[in-house]
Amino acid sequence: MVTRQRQQAAHSTRFGSRLSECRVQRRESQQTLALSANVSQRHLSFIESGRAQPSRDMIVRLCDALDIPLRERNELLNCAGYAALYPERPLEGSEMRSVREALRRIIDHYEPYPAFVVDRKWRVVMNNEGASRIVAACLDEETVQRLSTDGCLNFMRMMFEPTRMRPRILNWTFVVPRLLARLRREAAGDALSPSSALLNELAPIANCGQVSTEDLETLAPTVPLEISIGGSTLTLFNTITTFGTPQDVGLQELRIEMAFPADSKTDLSLRSLRAVRPPAIESAEFSLLASRFQSMLISLTRSVARSSRPR
Repeated sequence: MVTRQRQQAAHSTRFGSRLSECRVQRRESQQTLALSANVSQRHLSFIESGRAQPSRDMIVRLCDALDIPLRERNELLNCAGYAALYPERPLEGSEMRSVREALRRIIDHYEPYPAFVVDRKWRVVMNNEGASRIVAACLDEETVQRLSTDGCLNFMRMMFEPTRMRPRILNWTFVVPRLLARLRREAAGDALSPSSALLNELAPIANCGQVSTEDLETLAPTVPLEISIGGSTLTLFNTITTFGTPQDVGLQELRIEMAFPADSKTDLSLRSLRAVRPPAIESAEFSLLASRFQSMLISLTRSVARSSRPR
């Protein structure tokens, strides 16, 4: 009995400390978190100090209020002495078939523009033909193999590759601080994120300066990527899609990285790479295409999110 009480006390202390770290990391006060989780500030203080043992439901409420990722929620539950709540199914498993089909449908419909499905380690787990064409135009097979881990190309290592990819990125000094900032943001937002290791690996070889105050004052709505391929300069901007209400750890961590042409010239160049050359798209038609695609993407994402919920 005494041993069990000591174990519970140790779990409570460990969980309270981790919860406090998560709260401070998100710049939430005890008062605001207590209000969001519908619990008294006094009880929350007792939980953080280890004087109160939280129930499993209470932990879920606190995680909801702090918008904590599912992987980290499982870790917090373990800290408190509870079993993990959220499963992590392999993408290639039978239970994820509907997810795979939806992902394939999304990225294939995105042709001829490049689209990558990236996991938490920045591994490219799926991509469309447009992405394959871009990668093949920039990197040889040997370089792709070198940048691949567990049989998957690493997206961030590809972007930072110094001999073949970096010389093609014409606005490297503008783009790379934003890439590093994204790694830094993900590392700061999730204590378990592999982005920390990638940040330590890639920052020393980035060869870029700091973002100037002038750059920050004149930020465009998107961050363009200017890349030289086949004698042409492609100007692209990135969009990121995630699942809205996932109940699976791995599914929540998947991102669809899609590069959209910033101008009609780039649009025609991407279509030419596919050996299809349609008439030039006027600006109004181009905007309509983007709007229709966004509506389709939102609809598909909601559909997949509903199908991934436990029955």
